[in-house]
Amino acid sequence: LHAALRQVLGTHVAQKGSLVNDTQLRFDFSHFAKVTDEEITQIEKIVNQKIRENIPVVIKEMSKDDAVQMGAMALFGEKYGDVVRVVIIDPTYSIELCGGTHVGATGELGIFKIKSESAVAAGVRRIEALSGASAEVYIDEQLNQLSAVREALKNPKEIIKSVENLFAENNELKKKVESLEAKQLLILKQELLNKVESVNNVSFIGALTELSSADALKKLCFELKNDLTTYLIVLAAKTDGKANVAVMVSEDLVNEKGLEAPKIIKEHIAGLIKGGGGGQKTLATAGGQDASNLAQVVEKVKGLLF
Repeated sequence: LHAALRQVLGTHVAQKGSLVNDTQLRFDFSHFAKVTDEEITQIEKIVNQKIRENIPVVIKEMSKDDAVQMGAMALFGEKYGDVVRVVIIDPTYSIELCGGTHVGATGELGIFKIKSESAVAAGVRRIEALSGASAEVYIDEQLNQLSAVREALKNPKEIIKSVENLFAENNELKKKVESLEAKQLLILKQELLNKVESVNNVSFIGALTELSSADALKKLCFELKNDLTTYLIVLAAKTDGKANVAVMVSEDLVNEKGLEAPKIIKEHIAGLIKGGGGGQKTLATAGGQDASNLAQVVEKVKGLLF
């Protein structure tokens, strides 16, 4: 793998750490960019070609100077004695100083497959890979997943194109849903503004809605506040059997009365909905497992104005 990386990515590649056991390997190396899918394919091809060639793995002990003269790769920063162990996989391909366990010939590895490539630090990348039976199991799992996707898509001839079409259709439907939700919010906004209660010179809006998410409740709060001055708004909704609540408070009530939205949720709402939440002083949201007390939530928040 090290030799293939240097061949594909450049001779700046140097080993920075590794883990090798009987099921997988991890190899850290110096490189300045993400290894592309094309480069990974190229690296795998080189390694698998060397496996198919069934090259004998030759291990020799010699002086460090002789090893370096041979062109052996050494780990930067590693301390070596006068006599070193040299592992040779075809003198024209890979010669390294290594004290680890090795196969007798490359063919014993069977097959090599890279699972992942990631960053571990600035200028250091990590490859995780498999060989032999472990690689075979991994490849089978990937093929089974692909078959399951193909079946879910009704066995299309071009699976990638089918997935792309599905994403495009999904995005189009999302836009339509957002458009409908925007219209619904405007209608609901007007209905709620028509029902504003004045409690001790504060405009109070409290309502149970049929909105689908906490985000929609927040959007409605922002729409409502544009038409109000001093206000306290509490909106609730039951979504998939769970409670969603949004509380919005005008800045003057926060500053003069100490009515902070997160505090209202923590002290007066969380217990009723068996949940919790938080946010900014003027706007906070909460979620909970119990949606049976949402009417009580609205009344309790309203009671803070008396």
